[in-house]
Amino acid sequence: MAMEGFRLLVDGYCSPAVNMARDEALLRKVIAKESVPCVRFYQWKPAGLSLGRFQKIHMGVDLDACRKYGVETVRRLTGGEGVLHDDEITYSIIIPFTYPKFDGRGVVDTYKTISRALIRGLEHTGVRSSMAGNAPTRPDPAGKGVCFYTPTVNEVVASGKKIIGSAQTREKLVILQHGSIPIDWDVDMQFDVMRVPKENRDVFRNLFQNRATTITEQLGRRPDVNELVKNFSKGFEEVFDMRLEPSEYTVQEDKMTQWLVRKKYGNDEWNLKL
Repeated sequence: MAMEGFRLLVDGYCSPAVNMARDEALLRKVIAKESVPCVRFYQWKPAGLSLGRFQKIHMGVDLDACRKYGVETVRRLTGGEGVLHDDEITYSIIIPFTYPKFDGRGVVDTYKTISRALIRGLEHTGVRSSMAGNAPTRPDPAGKGVCFYTPTVNEVVASGKKIIGSAQTREKLVILQHGSIPIDWDVDMQFDVMRVPKENRDVFRNLFQNRATTITEQLGRRPDVNELVKNFSKGFEEVFDMRLEPSEYTVQEDKMTQWLVRKKYGNDEWNLKL
């Protein structure tokens, strides 16, 4: 029996608004059954600070610091806390939650299956990792909603540190999950744009570096982005038992993306409303 084919979209650098609009456009097309499931990889230029769907704007955002660094703020369709997207590769997967390879149809079941694909991708890259497990999560001492401060159950850790941060939403039986895979990072910039107090900044930095990590830190070298795309694509193919077929955006998807940028992700009314 031939393996099922999913679309593979590799974007390179896009603006924060375009990145979030493209994820939503693909979600809408899968919901409408006008597209098969999709796996997408992308990067951010300029850097973006993405906020969770219901995150309060005063929790984790210093707009003056964002302007200083040239960081654009965008609100995700998914939940969770703030993430600074700079030196990273981001993945998204849009797939019906009735897909047979999921352990079940609950949020936890789908999250676990996707995490296994990410773990396999890290393994192909040379990074040993696992799910965080059932250890109690540790509070963010800065109290500022910094997503990468501590892993939640079923997120991916390497050497006991969070290495991939993900968020999920579902609508009409279809999942959109996307996540940040940091290649390297500027911790001071993260703390500045996320309002981490300057008092005792060294303490916060040490705590953060003990609880979060990057692929470069784990490998001891900087990986090539094409290498990461190849390895994580392979991980998704193996866990979901499918074939990823390189794809381009349709004219309709491009038009929907442009509309979503104008009406939603490019507007302060959406990005800064809470």
